Amino acid sequence: STRKLIQIHNVFLEICFAHNGLWWLRLAGLKYENVDHKMKYRSKKGQLPFIELNGEEIADSSVIIKELGQQFTKDLDIILDNSQKNVSHAMISMIENHLFWVVMWWRTKQADNIIKGYKVNLQHALGTRIPNGILNFFFKFSYGRKGLKKVKAQGIGVHKPEEIVEFGKQDLKVLSDLIADKPFFFGDEPTTLDVVAFANLAQIYFVDKEVSFPLRDYMQESCANLVGLVNRMKEKCFPDWEDICTTLDLNSHLPKPPPEEKEKDKGKDEEKKAEKEGDEKENEKSEKEIEKENEKDKETDENKDKEKEKEDK
Repeated sequence: STRKLIQIHNVFLEICFAHNGLWWLRLAGLKYENVDHKMKYRSKKGQLPFIELNGEEIADSSVIIKELGQQFTKDLDIILDNSQKNVSHAMISMIENHLFWVVMWWRTKQADNIIKGYKVNLQHALGTRIPNGILNFFFKFSYGRKGLKKVKAQGIGVHKPEEIVEFGKQDLKVLSDLIADKPFFFGDEPTTLDVVAFANLAQIYFVDKEVSFPLRDYMQESCANLVGLVNRMKEKCFPDWEDICTTLDLNSHLPKPPPEEKEKDKGKDEEKKAEKEGDEKENEKSEKEIEKENEKDKETDENKDKEKEKEDK
């Protein structure tokens, strides 16, 4: 059978945990590879993140989860009855079409929120040496302007700030009431709703404490069970979370070559470098020798011409 290769084309690392498909892949136990092209490419639909499955693009998290579930016969919701599936569908719709936009509004109303709140290093994210101060300025202008347009077009952005914050709190309360004292929304095992909820709650809970964010404060003070869900999902799906945040390695889950192989590769690289330098020196030497010979030939020709002139006289 054909090997199925899953590649995720992600946004920058600091908020890649917002990607539902990434969490679904981890829970489903499927192998994947993150492709970090510094946000230079988007899917044919113009979206990020997106995945490639054996070269075929799939965009939009809900479509990604559905498609991968069919391709790999993995269904996290197989334990749910019809009534629970209906509740799951309604909650996912609320999160993706309402709570998500409340968070998006908070990010875009002051672009510093995303840079400071998620400790985004734009030099690393974009793969450039341009100073962060300049990058931050252009990011705030571009991201903030585009984001506010989207938020207004969606509808959330036309309300007063205090009203939008209240919308977010109501959504959090609904989720908190649903999970109650259970480990996950429908019992002892996570389902697609837990994946989608975590991907969005993580964007609230992990905002740096130095940045003011009313929804994070409300979640910590009034929705302790949602904080518990976030930590359980993190431990279950990302045991390498700290490594990822420290090394900024999007593929920390993939096996790395042993140190010996690394040393061998390093040695080979050094040999190639030495060979290259040797070749360059050799070429330089050859060029100098050719120049010398040309000068010598020139002198010989000049001497011959002088001798000929003497003879003619």
